[in-house]
Amino acid sequence: MSDETYGYAGFDIPIDLLRKTGGGPETFGPISEGHIANLRRFVGLAPGMSILEIGCGIGRDAIPLTKILDPTQGGRYVGVDIIKPSIDWCVANIQKRHSTFVFHHMDIGDEIHNPGGAVDTLQTNLPVPDNRFDRIILQSVFTHLMQRELEHYLSEFRRVLKPDGLVYCTVFIYDDAIIESAQAKNPAPDGLRFEHQVGTDCRINVLQYPTGAVAYTATILAELVAKHGLRMACEPLKGAWSGFHADPSDGQDVLILARA
Repeated sequence: MSDETYGYAGFDIPIDLLRKTGGGPETFGPISEGHIANLRRFVGLAPGMSILEIGCGIGRDAIPLTKILDPTQGGRYVGVDIIKPSIDWCVANIQKRHSTFVFHHMDIGDEIHNPGGAVDTLQTNLPVPDNRFDRIILQSVFTHLMQRELEHYLSEFRRVLKPDGLVYCTVFIYDDAIIESAQAKNPAPDGLRFEHQVGTDCRINVLQYPTGAVAYTATILAELVAKHGLRMACEPLKGAWSGFHADPSDGQDVLILARA
């Protein structure tokens, strides 16, 4: 690993690990600020909340949340990720300074992010108690999961979410018109074109790396959400990724979920 670091909000973040979170030093700050702005706007953030983040990476959302969550009001955060060096860094840096921020490595096998992982997603549970969290955050996680893994996490969200809690989860949602727009907007072979159908309601972007990017129809997502005891708190938010939507709310599409 390179010794080169990027300074952000008082932390020196290894650039090698930063890139595993997505993007580089030039986009880390703007993406972080955009995430927090959307969380405030669409699900709300308050000092006393308990927040669980799946796919926390190097702390792009956790770092600004240290300025928002107040431990004297009960505010706390748990981050989980499958990339062990990122979790090790978060423990040694963020958790060391903020004792109510806790990070867990889940050694789940993944063809891109953790190819040597020891366990399958379906063999794991989130390392947190039932009915614990006000908010659950997933940025670019369901966009890399096939249906069985996606369903497993939905069932876990139902378990750990408080009765009035909310989930902010980014996804790729497609239909024929959206695919046509995406393929026009992203002409490069590795762009988000989703040319490969796998099942009735799912498309993948690259055959060699099926979980590199995964898209679902709105119909199947609604069915799976309901199947696992959750509901759509509002209509899915529209993403900019395909170029189809005139007024997107996020880079990817977003599901905001609540307990049914």
